[in-house]
Amino acid sequence: DFPWVKHKLMVELEEKREFKLCVPHRNFPGGKIRQKTIVDHIHRSRKTIMLLTPEFIKSQWREFEFQMARSQLFDSGNDVIVAVILKPLPPGCVSGSLYQVLKKKLYLEWVEDDAIAQDLFWTKLSDAL
Repeated sequence: DFPWVKHKLMVELEEKREFKLCVPHRNFPGGKIRQKTIVDHIHRSRKTIMLLTPEFIKSQWREFEFQMARSQLFDSGNDVIVAVILKPLPPGCVSGSLYQVLKKKLYLEWVEDDAIAQDLFWTKLSDAL
């Protein structure tokens, strides 16, 4: 999913809307313990964009990253998770805790071939951040 992050998300949010993103491919230093790096970056961030795709659901880091973002929600008392469904998720693939979050909060969906829907998506994502 990094091509979408690099060519769409980073361009729109960093270049056009002046947000500062932490992107693992770019911002996670090599040689450090990945768990500590994830925790440090989540705790230093105001929001965590959870990009939901079938690949993310299969990732070995999914549950750990999700739980760390959720713990930040409990620690800060602020709603820090912004859920984005980038690609349709297969039925039954979402874990219980992730399902509970999606059921209780607003999430955004990316629409690939609809410019008007994409403009609305970027506006809503900016507002959420």
